Amino acid sequence: MQPNQLSTYPDPGFWTKTSLIQLGYGLWVNLSMVVIGLAFGFTAVAMPQLKESHIETTISDQSWIASVLTLSAPFGCIISGYSIDKVGRRIMLIVCHFPVALGWLYTGVATSAESLIVGRIIIGIGMGMALSVPRPYLTEISLPNMRGVIGSFPNLAMSVGITAQAALGSFFKWTTLCYISMFYSLALMGFNYFLPETPYYLLMNDTMERAEASLRKFRSSKHNIDAEMDELMDFKMDNDIHGLPWKEKFAALFKRSSCKPFFLMMTYFTITQLAGISVVIMWTVDMLERSKSSVDAHTGNFILGITRFLSGVFTSIIIFKMGRRPLALTSGTLQIEVSKKYIESILFFLYVATMFNPLIIIFFHPGLGVGVVFVFLGFFIHYTEKLTHIPLICYMAYITFATLGHYTLPVLIMFELYPLQVRGILGGISTSIMNFTIFGMNKFYPYMIDTFGFANTIIAFGVLSLIGNVFLYFYLPETKDLTLQEIEEYYNDRRPTLTSQRRIMSMHTLSKQVLSRNDTASKSLIKITDRHKKPKSDKSKTKVNTDKKDVATSISLSESDKHDK
Repeated sequence: MQPNQLSTYPDPGFWTKTSLIQLGYGLWVNLSMVVIGLAFGFTAVAMPQLKESHIETTISDQSWIASVLTLSAPFGCIISGYSIDKVGRRIMLIVCHFPVALGWLYTGVATSAESLIVGRIIIGIGMGMALSVPRPYLTEISLPNMRGVIGSFPNLAMSVGITAQAALGSFFKWTTLCYISMFYSLALMGFNYFLPETPYYLLMNDTMERAEASLRKFRSSKHNIDAEMDELMDFKMDNDIHGLPWKEKFAALFKRSSCKPFFLMMTYFTITQLAGISVVIMWTVDMLERSKSSVDAHTGNFILGITRFLSGVFTSIIIFKMGRRPLALTSGTLQIEVSKKYIESILFFLYVATMFNPLIIIFFHPGLGVGVVFVFLGFFIHYTEKLTHIPLICYMAYITFATLGHYTLPVLIMFELYPLQVRGILGGISTSIMNFTIFGMNKFYPYMIDTFGFANTIIAFGVLSLIGNVFLYFYLPETKDLTLQEIEEYYNDRRPTLTSQRRIMSMHTLSKQVLSRNDTASKSLIKITDRHKKPKSDKSKTKVNTDKKDVATSISLSESDKHDK
């Protein structure tokens, strides 16, 4: 972007028409993610019912029914990841629901454990397709300030699906749940037909005119469309953005801009799974029964579903103001000396306080919270014999902390970091690996508790979460308020630091306006102006490059000073 061009910084406020339009599309698209919640939540409700039904299931059958969903999902992820770059995000948001509906129908009419497993395989393929589309769609329609809010909706939508399945499971048999889920998927196939395509996909595969027409559908008439289109055109020209043939796309997967964020996110995925987040979703009823909880397991499952939903709403609100790193990591810790008499009140305080006061996160961040809660719960189960409701409170605290970090952030950050031209296929590969790790955790969970004991397994989840936070502290980037172009150019080595060029140019324009009105402007503003000035002459390439490095260093120091303060 040239200095004389208008900047889109700062982004519109939350209650402006542009932000509300993006919010509306975010809610619409995330109706597809409810499908995934329904699929995940089914096993927690169906497993206890199957034990009393005419269908005989062994421990092996039960583990397959619970875990095969995520074994087949990677195939759907790969199919969808390739297809969304080929035919578009909108088309795949329609198509992905067909295999899901077919799988629910097959599961509903199943008469044996084998039939149930086949039905779950079909659902898993459709679920994998649905998992790979909404997030890139939402990432590409959002301005930087709304990207975190809307990007957190998928987790919230899955929570709605899990909670709805838990609530319906209290009144209906598992076969009825299958038919309800099937009709929901069929309805979304027709509903998603009216969605527009994303401007970034059209930027890559179509004309700038169609990309602009698409962009206007996601912005209000008062938004500066011309400035945003100028940024997109600069991005397209500077990075040679176009639809890649298969050979070029395959080669692009091995570039630094793809490999570095890919390995970072795969490590993050692994950390979240070792912390037990998918196991808690899919084995909720079983875990409550083993945790010496005095609350009925099905009632507890519904309560945890509500907790997950409220935590998702809370996360969507605070992510508008807070960055990714403060949610996943914070340097502070909360040190508490507890006695058995006050354990219950402290846990409940942490749960409620975290729900209503974002500052609590500064002292007890999500990753640390997940680890500490499960370590405590494991020891509590070891040394307590009577039934109590403390385990349910522990699970509520666990889900609250996990929703703030482990549930929400990995996939949100993933589609922010991945380059546009391979975002679909790289996202498909990533979600495939994610589903394989989920499959492994849920497949071997029954064998883990048989071998090590339930309490020791819970303690292991907590310890592994604490260890994983060390890695995240050093390597997790901050992407809040950065455009997708700025993030991609950083990993392409076109930018020295992850700083907002829009913000810098806005400061430069503001300082020029102030200086033109008042010759006695503040020294701090003059310093800001001097830091970000363009070189006066480009006669010497060496001098220009040196000046650019000096500017980049100043910007980096300025950002560091800000964070230190």
